[in-house]
Amino acid sequence: MTEIQNVYEKIENIVGTKYVSDSKPVCYSYSMNCDTVLQGIPDLVVRPNTAEEISEILKIANQNKIIITPRGGGADLTGGAKPIGKGGLVLDLTRMNKILDVDEKNQVVTVEVGISWSELCEQLRHVGIGYYTGSTGPASGYSATIGGGLSNNSVGGGGAAMYGAVTEQCVGLEVVLPTGEIIYTGAKANSFTDKQFTRFGLGPDYSGLFLGDVGIHGIKTKASFHLYPLPEYAAFNTYEIKKTKEKTPSERVTDVMMQWQQNRLPLHDFYYYPPVFVTLLKGGGIFAPLKDAKVRGGLLYYTTVANTQKELDYNVERIEKIAKDAEFRQLGDTLEEGNFGKWFYEEEGRWQWAYGYWGMTGTSAGTCGSCLKCPTYQLPDYIKLYDDWNKRNLNKLNEAGGGSASFIVFGVYPTYLDITGGLLFLNSDPELREKHYEIWKDLIIAQIKETGGIHYWMGEIIGRALVDSGALTEEYYNFMISIKKALDPKGILSPGKFYLGDKY
Repeated sequence: MTEIQNVYEKIENIVGTKYVSDSKPVCYSYSMNCDTVLQGIPDLVVRPNTAEEISEILKIANQNKIIITPRGGGADLTGGAKPIGKGGLVLDLTRMNKILDVDEKNQVVTVEVGISWSELCEQLRHVGIGYYTGSTGPASGYSATIGGGLSNNSVGGGGAAMYGAVTEQCVGLEVVLPTGEIIYTGAKANSFTDKQFTRFGLGPDYSGLFLGDVGIHGIKTKASFHLYPLPEYAAFNTYEIKKTKEKTPSERVTDVMMQWQQNRLPLHDFYYYPPVFVTLLKGGGIFAPLKDAKVRGGLLYYTTVANTQKELDYNVERIEKIAKDAEFRQLGDTLEEGNFGKWFYEEEGRWQWAYGYWGMTGTSAGTCGSCLKCPTYQLPDYIKLYDDWNKRNLNKLNEAGGGSASFIVFGVYPTYLDITGGLLFLNSDPELREKHYEIWKDLIIAQIKETGGIHYWMGEIIGRALVDSGALTEEYYNFMISIKKALDPKGILSPGKFYLGDKY
C-alpha cells in the first residue's frame, strides 16, 4: 500500500468525500497546464476550502513525505501548476474564491486566492464608486486565479503601463508554510492590526518570498491589494509603423515607447505587434480589419485614462505628439478602421489580446510560452534574436511538425517591456512532445544567454533552464536552496522546480 493510499482516509476526513479523488480520469485532468508538452499525473487531487484544511493536509504530507503541488486555474503555460514527474498530491484552490473585505477607507481589497481575476474585477465594478486593483490580471484572467498570478508574477491585462505587475499591487498575504503553520505578511503580521494596508514594515519584506515563487515556499490562501477607482474618462489610438531608410519598425517604435515611459506619460497600457505577427493576424477573426486598413507594418496601440475631460485631453496631446513627431500613421477611430486601442479598452481586448497568438491555429496546434521582461531599449535585440533563432532552427521545427517563435510586446511601469509569446507548433501530436520540449528549452536558453532575459513564469521548464544555462550563480543558487530547506525541511512542496528536490 502506497503512502497516498495510507493517507486518503485522513484527507477525506479533513475536506469531505466530495473534495478528494484518486480516480484516473480526475488525476489525468490535472496532469497538464495550458502547454501541450509537459505532463505529470498526480496520485490524488484535493480541493480544500480553508487555510486550516490546507494546514492539516500539509502536516500529513510531511509525516508521509508526500509531494504537494498547489494549483489555481491551471492557466500556466510552463508547467507551474502540475506535478513534475508522476505522483504526489495536487491541491486545487479554486473553491477558495470569495472576496472577504473591501476596505474603502484604506483602499484595500482582501480575497481568497482561488477567485479568478475576471470575477474579482466584475464584483469590484459594483462596489461603491467602482474599483479595480490596477490590473485586470493576465490575459487568461477568465480562468487564471489570483494565486496563480501572484505565484507567477504575472503582468498582462489592463493597467500594466501605469501600475506594473500584479505583485506590485499586493500589500499582504495569508500563507500556509510547508510545515503547516499559518502566517500573515504585511501589516497583519502585527497581531494587534485588523486590516492590511501596507506590505512594508515589521522588518523584512517577507511577502516577497511568496510572490513569484511558483509554489516552492508556501501556499498562499488570502491576498490583499491596493484599490483604485475605475477611471471615468479614457482615450485610445492605434498606429502603423513601417521601416524607413534609417530605421527598422522595431527601432522606430522603441524610440517612441522609451519617450513615453521616460517622460512618465499617463499611459494605462500600450502594445506593439511586430510586422511578421501583424501579417499572421490579418488572416481573420477580430484582427481581420487590419487587412482592410491596409496595415503592412507593425502595430502600436495605447490607452490612457483620466478623472476629467480636461485631464484626458492633456494626456492625449502629450502622448500623440511624440507619435506624430515620429511620423507614425494613425489609423481610424473605429475597430473597423483598425483602432485596436478601442477594442482593447472598451470591448474584450483586455481579456483577449493574447488569444490571437495562443489560439491562432485552433486545437490542432500547440503553444509553449517563454514570456520575459526586458529593458525597453532592448526590443530590437529581441527582434533579431527571434529572427536568427527561427532561421537556425528551421530544420528542427519542420521535423517537429512545423512552427515558429514569435511574440507581442507590451509596456510595463516604469521602464520595461513584457516580451510575451514563445513557440507555436503547428502539430500538437503527443508523439512529437519530446522534440517540442527540446526546441522549447533551446529558445528559452537562447533568451537567457544571448539577451539576459528575465523570465517570470518559472514553472518546470524555465526554472530548470535557469539552472542548466548557468544563469543562476553558485552563490545565488545555494542561497535559494538554503531558504527552501529552512521553510520546507522535508522537501514536499513543488520540489521539482529548479531541481530543488535533488538537493535534499
